Amino acid sequence: MMRVVITGLGFVSSLGLDAEQTWKATLLGRTGLGPLRHLAMPGEPVQLAAEVDLPAAPPEVRRPSRCLRLALVSLDETLAAAGLDLEHGDPRRRGVYQGAPSSGLPAAEAYALDRLSGRRGQAAEAVWQTPNVIADTLAERLGALGPRSTIMNACSSSLMALGQAWEAIALGELDFALAGGSEALCRTTYAGFSALKAMDAKPCRPFSADRAGMNLGEGSAQLLLESLDHARARGARILGEVLGYGASMDGHHATAPHPEGAGAARAMALALRTARLLPDAVDLVSAHATATPANDAAECLAIRTALGPAASRVSLTASKSQFGHTLAAAGAVGTAVALMALRDQVVPPTLRLEEPDPVCDLDCTPKVARERRLRSALVNAFAFGGNNVSLALKRWEGA
Repeated sequence: MMRVVITGLGFVSSLGLDAEQTWKATLLGRTGLGPLRHLAMPGEPVQLAAEVDLPAAPPEVRRPSRCLRLALVSLDETLAAAGLDLEHGDPRRRGVYQGAPSSGLPAAEAYALDRLSGRRGQAAEAVWQTPNVIADTLAERLGALGPRSTIMNACSSSLMALGQAWEAIALGELDFALAGGSEALCRTTYAGFSALKAMDAKPCRPFSADRAGMNLGEGSAQLLLESLDHARARGARILGEVLGYGASMDGHHATAPHPEGAGAARAMALALRTARLLPDAVDLVSAHATATPANDAAECLAIRTALGPAASRVSLTASKSQFGHTLAAAGAVGTAVALMALRDQVVPPTLRLEEPDPVCDLDCTPKVARERRLRSALVNAFAFGGNNVSLALKRWEGA
């Protein structure tokens, strides 16, 4: 198996249009949550989300959806950080793996509204915004002729994308791959979570005794994964190492997690096994932590099960308290947060954690960032249908 490292990161969020701006705001305990500005949802009881103030799309991009614009901004930062020479090398050994967003829904919504209003509408627009368009466009920018994959696993999509990219490189099939996810708010998704009564009208409070639901968010995180040999041969700056991943299925319920986090625990245990990590080597968990009553309790139980006694000394961080739930992008966002935490040896805060739920009896890093030794991390993403993914990362120390 080849060792796999991260050599590029692009991160666009409601806190900033690049990784360092976002990271600085994260450590200061700022939040991107606020009243809806770009998405109009009149009549909905929840009028709160984490929206991104995006620049205009490049003129050469045809029919740029909001989601594609997010992806392209983060791609540009990723490529700049990686310093890749795309004019040389074998394009057949380049891959693109993306978590499928709701990118085509706004175009479909516009078409449906046109038809309901008696107008003909632009059906072709919806075709141009199918979920695979993000991966296709990014692959074209990379000149990639290797596999391109669009993964539709709801909120674990982009973490599964990262895991599959790691696997392809570790097996020697690719030199490098772009992996991540992007998500933009849309009416259908927003109304759907509202109908499920899964959203909180106030800023969300992961792990809190009074947590009442999530807030939705948008953003994009793209990471360049590369074989260590390829990265060293071109003198790349290495940001961290991907050690392995695990995936599982609850087989329990369409929307609710297993109450004891059984599937989530299996995913974490498998990530540790593929990474060849002992539980006491894990110092950080970038938690899924949606702030729904069921999810946070199940995740904490799963962490206890997967890590055993070592869980008591692990630090958790809940990035959705700052960025909202970015759905298909959530796993990649959590990975970006964990990667920078390992780099700087600091755990980002879980905001608004005043009174922890007794079930969530782990170190959840309440309200203020904290410095500590961080050697390796698990990143969790759990989705509707019981789709669980956990990714293992290691701090890069030049080994």
